Amino acid sequence: MIPFSSIGGLTNRHSTHPPKKHVICFEIYKNNRYKYSRHYKGVSSMNNLALTDNQFIQIKNISDTLIEATVHFAKNISKREFIQSVHIFSSIVEGYEAISKIVAVYDTDLKSAKDFLKKIENNLVLTATHLEQKNYIKVTEIVQFSLLPNLERLNKAFTNVRSIKNSTITIGIYFDKQNPIEVYPKERIDALLKESNLQQANLIFFSSEDVNFETKKIDASVFQDGEWKKVSTDFPDVINNIGITAKHQQSITERKLRRMIPFTSFGVGNKFHLPAMMVKYRRFAELLVPFKVVTDEDIVNEYLSNEQMAVLKPISGARGERIYFVKKKGNRFTVSEHQQERILNQDKFNDWIQTTLLKFSYMIQRYVECKTKDGEPFDIRAHMQKDKKGKWQITRIYPRIGSKHSILSNISRGGRTEELKTLLVKEFGDAKGRNYDKELRKLSLELTEYLDRIHNFSLDELGLDLAIDKTGRFWLHEANNGPQSTYHEEARAVNTIGYAIYIAENRIVKHNQFQNSPKQFNVKTSSLPFAKVDSRYRIGMLKSKNEDDKLAVACAYVAHYENVQFYTFTPNDIDYNEMLIKGQFYENGKWVSKIVEYPNVIYDRFRLKGVKGFNSVYEELEGIPFTNEFYGNSISKLEVYDKLKSTDELNDIIIPYKKVEKIRDILQYIDEYGAVILKPEVGSFAKGVHYISKQQNNKYFVVEKDKETDHSEISLRKYLNELLDRGHFIVQQYINTRTIDGQPFDIRVHMMKDRNDEWSFASIYPRIGIHYATISSTGTGGYIGGLIGFLERNLPMKQSNKLEQTIKTVAKNVTNTFTSFYDERFNEIALDLALNTNAAPYLIEVNVNKPGIISHFDIAQLAIPNAIYLAEKTTK
Repeated sequence: MIPFSSIGGLTNRHSTHPPKKHVICFEIYKNNRYKYSRHYKGVSSMNNLALTDNQFIQIKNISDTLIEATVHFAKNISKREFIQSVHIFSSIVEGYEAISKIVAVYDTDLKSAKDFLKKIENNLVLTATHLEQKNYIKVTEIVQFSLLPNLERLNKAFTNVRSIKNSTITIGIYFDKQNPIEVYPKERIDALLKESNLQQANLIFFSSEDVNFETKKIDASVFQDGEWKKVSTDFPDVINNIGITAKHQQSITERKLRRMIPFTSFGVGNKFHLPAMMVKYRRFAELLVPFKVVTDEDIVNEYLSNEQMAVLKPISGARGERIYFVKKKGNRFTVSEHQQERILNQDKFNDWIQTTLLKFSYMIQRYVECKTKDGEPFDIRAHMQKDKKGKWQITRIYPRIGSKHSILSNISRGGRTEELKTLLVKEFGDAKGRNYDKELRKLSLELTEYLDRIHNFSLDELGLDLAIDKTGRFWLHEANNGPQSTYHEEARAVNTIGYAIYIAENRIVKHNQFQNSPKQFNVKTSSLPFAKVDSRYRIGMLKSKNEDDKLAVACAYVAHYENVQFYTFTPNDIDYNEMLIKGQFYENGKWVSKIVEYPNVIYDRFRLKGVKGFNSVYEELEGIPFTNEFYGNSISKLEVYDKLKSTDELNDIIIPYKKVEKIRDILQYIDEYGAVILKPEVGSFAKGVHYISKQQNNKYFVVEKDKETDHSEISLRKYLNELLDRGHFIVQQYINTRTIDGQPFDIRVHMMKDRNDEWSFASIYPRIGIHYATISSTGTGGYIGGLIGFLERNLPMKQSNKLEQTIKTVAKNVTNTFTSFYDERFNEIALDLALNTNAAPYLIEVNVNKPGIISHFDIAQLAIPNAIYLAEKTTK
């Protein structure tokens, strides 16, 4: 299957993240359904341009993939898998948008497609509406009878694509640091050479130092007339790359090549990344062996107290190296590595954790016993590859059987293998063995196709390490790139060469949309000096161009004290080709521009991850730890309330609320509580927030900011009906929180992660509003004060110090509970609390999207040490 590939960088085959806020995703799409026609208005002078061969074949490929993705979407809808459906639907929308942009520009070539695109757009809007409401029957109807047929008709409009297949494809076998002939085993190279001859392709072998971009030539190694020769040759049609690395670790040469030539291989991340994605998207998560990331010795000791036995694996590791089996009995710990074993007491075991595990990144995992009747550990390796048609195939599936004296089944550590069916029949009997063989093959294909889908169809090869325990339950230990193929190199080469030819013929190239942007920083045309880079950590603050620099100055002072380098940069300050940044360094009381390498950690004050137009910034810096991993849009208030309420531990501070489905929901709340707050599900800065109360004369008093109006029930219903047509709202009991002067107020608790990655209080202060019932920011007229003095003046009957401690306790509980619900990392949170007439605190809102700052230095004193913690953790 071809990814929604990359005309002008419109989509990203690496992107694996579904929209975090589904309702927002749908609303954005529906509200901006005509944005492309507006964007291209006035470009009629371009309509006579002819599509290039690349563009023709790419839009055809996107169209093919749209059909495949829609079929997958229909399957998920039939299974009522909401999150999976949203993820795939988002990809379908992206593919549609990619085609729409090209058709809008190249109108002459693609007139026949315009009508189909208009119908598809309407189908997508209807699908989004009903998917949002989880109306699965209606979604199925739209897909089956409208969307899919229209996509197929659109596809037929692209069938007359010009043939661009070369008579002979040249495949580049590439490794960044060394020529592959020095890295690959001889058997693999021989198999590739043999298969390339059979499939009539040329092979060249090269590394980054062999590439000359000025001449567009490569000094490659080729095998001719029975010997290796060095020749100068043109760039290849496709590159089969060895040693998949994270984007920020790729060399400049590799990054440039990726923007010019199709690459076959993209990674699935380390041992932690893949299971985290599977848990996020839920499907197949039951195959995962439970694990925890080791960040301190308590995690290991607590895990062993519960499980007694565990396996410890490096998060980045291969071939069964540095894997330990630990068994606890009383205060003794047996630590086994391969066939070596030692027994440690508690103190020695803690020392071992510090010197062996915490120096690197490890995970602790439940020990799943999978042994033969003879006591030999075994697992099943499924080597999966895409073939010459771009379809997944099982290249080989086989058991890896280790010594009974070892915990490992890895063949590279002395194990053996045999035919899978033979082993399964021997261990489980004829009927069960044959059935398990069939089920493992089916699972391998389904799991691989699923993993490819959540990686936007960019994978080409996987090694699945599966296990089957004595009860017959299947487990997934891990999935990795570039699996070993010592005993089946020729079978592997068939698919390696076939898929590379397939990629070349379909011209699947990843472009970067900022590559030729005139606004983007260009090192080659800059006369700026280079910053001196030393062994200290580099912390980069990503911010907007117009952001106030008070926090940046404070961070610069704290960074100097902490002995780390600090600079700020904006999205336009990145040179994507050279992997360098125009950073702003604070020196002698002023900001100085210098060219600097990418940072070790990014303090994200830009906060636009996942927002269209800015995705490429975050994709480019993928792999560098960010202080905040949340998407840039505000979190749904309803989602937050529902999650917190589900614990039943915070009921005493959660204000009664309800999602508004009908106007009667609002009126019922008004009848029950007298006064309510009506606010948008998503939003900030009190936009769209209404105070509504019922008066003695059966009239209704409505306040929005400084606008106060009286309504009859009829006029209120009309007003609310118009309001609800514009978005989704929550109704909530109004907590009367006022100063002795009658002004509304709340308590803002701003918390940050500290140098130990623990939550600390950055600031706590009252915010006093100038309107009737809502709090204004200081920028729009609101004002703040000191907490203790404020409490003593406005709540004189309460003990201010005791009340402050109560506020802190509530804030800590909410923050810890909120954090437990999300896998995404974030270092900052702000809570808005109300105090009722008895000074009891209630939670109004949770804000993780760039909360306002009052004391910049207090924030910097926590933000910089926490960034250092992230850098230290990543480099261990």
